[in-house]
Amino acid sequence: MSSSATTSSVKEMQVPTATETETISEVFEVPKRVAPTHDIPVCNLQLRGYLPQQLDFFADFAQRAAFHLGMPCSGTVPLPTQTSKWTVIKSPFVHKKSQENFERKTHKRLLQIKDSHPEVVDRWLRYLTMNAPAGIGLRATRFEHESLKQ
Repeated sequence: MSSSATTSSVKEMQVPTATETETISEVFEVPKRVAPTHDIPVCNLQLRGYLPQQLDFFADFAQRAAFHLGMPCSGTVPLPTQTSKWTVIKSPFVHKKSQENFERKTHKRLLQIKDSHPEVVDRWLRYLTMNAPAGIGLRATRFEHESLKQ
C-alpha cells in the first residue's frame, strides 16, 4: 500500500459535527422518567438472568420504552441473587472421592409501573417479550383496580 493511498483515506474520514455529538451523548445518559401522579402500582416486572451486565442493559431498555409510552417507571431495584450449588460424581462406579462442584447464580431486577392504563401496560409487556434477548426471563405481575360503588 502506498503512502498516497493512506493519505486519501484519511481525507475521506469526517469528524462528527456538534449536533451529532450531542445526540450521541444522550444515549449514555440515565433514562428519563415520567413522574407518577397518584403512586398506584399497576405492574411489577421481574427480570431474571445469569449475566448481570445483560440484565442491567435490558432493564435500561425497558425503562426507556416505558418513558416513550408515557408510563411512570421506578428505577431498577436489585433483588437478592439466588445461588444454586450441586455436586456431580466424575466416575460412574466406585470412585466417590472424585467429584465436581458446580454453581449457578441467578440475578434478579425489579421494575414497577405506576398510574398507567392496563392496555398500555399490555402493549409494553408484549414489546419487551418480543425484544428480550436470549437468557433473560420476564415475570409480570399486574394489578387490577376497581372503583367502589356507593
